[in-house]
This record gives sequence, C-alpha cells and structure tokens, in this order.
Amino acid sequence: MSKVTDRMEELCLPIDKQILMCDSREDVLMMACLMLSKVKDIFDSQIGIEGRKEIFKDANNDRYR
Repeated sequence: MSKVTDRMEELCLPIDKQILMCDSREDVLMMACLMLSKVKDIFDSQIGIEGRKEIFKDANNDRYR
C-alpha cells in the first residue's frame, strides 16, 4: 500500500470504532448524517463551496453510471 492509503486507513480507525459503538440502525444513520454535515464543512473550509458542490455532484453521478 502507498503512504497515502496507509494514512487514510489510520485516520479512519476512530471512525470505525465509533460505528462499532452504535447500538442500532438509527444510531448508525444518525452518525452518517452528522459525518456528512462535517464533511460538507471541511470541504467548504478547505476547497470552497463550489469545490464541495463539484465533489458532491461527481459522487452522485458516479453512483448512477
């Protein structure tokens, strides 16, 4: 694996632990909604609103290809 992939996996460990702490489907969905909101804020602060919109648009389009 590359250093980037290794780092990405390392950064995901706390998220994986939190998911395992969820007691129900509702907890998992609530956490996903909160994470999506945080991701939006991160993208907005790092690449701007237009950059975030482009990433979200591309992610939605990839799903339906």
